[in-house]
Amino acid sequence: MGDVIWNFISSVYASKWDALFTNQKSNSLRAKIASKFTPRTPPSNGNPKKDIPKSTPITINKAPPLPPLPAKSKKEINVISKYFHPKKLLNNTNDRSTNTPTGKSYAQVSKLSTNMSDILKIKETFPALNARKINQVNNIVHSQDKLKPHIQMTTKGPSRKNIIILMSSKNTIAFIRNSSLNVANINRELRNAKTDILVDYICSDNTGIIVVTNKVAHQSDLSIINCYIKNSNDINSLQVEDSRLPKSKSYLKIIEIPYFPHANSQEKLTLNDIKNILKQNHIFDNISLASKPRIIKVSPKLDMAIVWIDIWNVQSSHNAKLLINRCFNVENNITTIRGANMNPGVPQCKNC
Repeated sequence: MGDVIWNFISSVYASKWDALFTNQKSNSLRAKIASKFTPRTPPSNGNPKKDIPKSTPITINKAPPLPPLPAKSKKEINVISKYFHPKKLLNNTNDRSTNTPTGKSYAQVSKLSTNMSDILKIKETFPALNARKINQVNNIVHSQDKLKPHIQMTTKGPSRKNIIILMSSKNTIAFIRNSSLNVANINRELRNAKTDILVDYICSDNTGIIVVTNKVAHQSDLSIINCYIKNSNDINSLQVEDSRLPKSKSYLKIIEIPYFPHANSQEKLTLNDIKNILKQNHIFDNISLASKPRIIKVSPKLDMAIVWIDIWNVQSSHNAKLLINRCFNVENNITTIRGANMNPGVPQCKNC
């Protein structure tokens, strides 16, 4: 609209102003425009003969456009300016209306501002560093501690809802032959005992049978199931062991234990010494070993050893958690129990 008005005024200005008349040739266009832009001054009451200066019309000239700003060269750009680039918004060409930039939370913005202030401080302290070195220094200053690797020290055994009963192969075949009848009879015995445990099914194994229940059975439930199986007509009770719940293995190690535990003696640490040490300490109460302890010397020049022990445990590693980071005395030394990864087989010591 402004350009149209300006073009009209320019065309009128280029033509003869006095040749254009308005109000039926009584006033020219120049006179009418001058009357519009000429300010009116009221006459003074005191001196009517005083000359009033006439105002001259002001010509309007179009201001020339501003020159474009010169582009900065790469040398003028600060090295640290790469940290001030905003993130590029992802635009979807198929549906532009649905894509809106996600706003940052207050915590994210405050974190970015603190990070930027630290970068500026590093730049002020070390002005000779380039952007790559500043980024490395900033990462070192704000580096987070790496998480320690998780030690898998407990094996994943069968569910605790399985009841293992070891028996001979003949007893297994005879008991599985009437498995549906045996399930009904065992459930009737459990209902009479007013327990919540019920048998879902019975299956065979290489070592005996497995009774699967709906919940984890207690010791009283195990005694009821064990009594029914041993009193069955087709079963030889002498070839049936007591029922038990499955267990998992947990692998532990005892560190900083002396390889020569006896004073003024060069006798090495033996398995009997380890068993006696475990029996004498109350922290190993209700802990049963799953295999023999294994003794390894730390190095040929040191007189310290590491003892690897495997204990029976549940899948939640309850027993192992009670022992980890516990300390006890072996002669004049203080030994510590740590968790260990699962080691298949027997480790061979190369330092003995």
